[in-house]
Amino acid sequence: MVNPEKNTGTVNFIARDRDGNIATGVSTSGWQWKYPGRLGDSPIIAAGNYADNRYGAAACTGRGEMAIRCATARSVVLYMKMGMRIEAALAEAMVDLQSLDDPYAAGMNIIALDRDGRPAAATNRPGATFIYQSGDMEKYTQQPRMLVPDPRGASGFLA
Repeated sequence: MVNPEKNTGTVNFIARDRDGNIATGVSTSGWQWKYPGRLGDSPIIAAGNYADNRYGAAACTGRGEMAIRCATARSVVLYMKMGMRIEAALAEAMVDLQSLDDPYAAGMNIIALDRDGRPAAATNRPGATFIYQSGDMEKYTQQPRMLVPDPRGASGFLA
């Protein structure tokens, strides 16, 4: 039996079919951080996940309240709509998150897929990776996420 009190973290998926249709799926971190009345970003379209076949998709893990405030997943897709490459769109979304005061200075992670099926990911914590696999690959690959350090450091507030 699985222990629902164990902190396991959010899991994100982005899939693109052969016709270019894109979908996102986002779990939630389980019961441990679900205090009465708290709603994370996972079920909120535009905050925790967003997909648009015309431009791409994104999904977030980390402090959901911050992703809600910035509509982070939608922001990544919007930046791609505006012509930014996927890496630039991810970096801009991370900088946007970092402009808000966060007393918990939580880690944030974003995965994304552009309309052509190129994957990328960003984080504000060193050492984070992401996994992807395309239809022409026999096996998945794991890569480092692009690091966008938080200039606030551990305090969560700008110095």
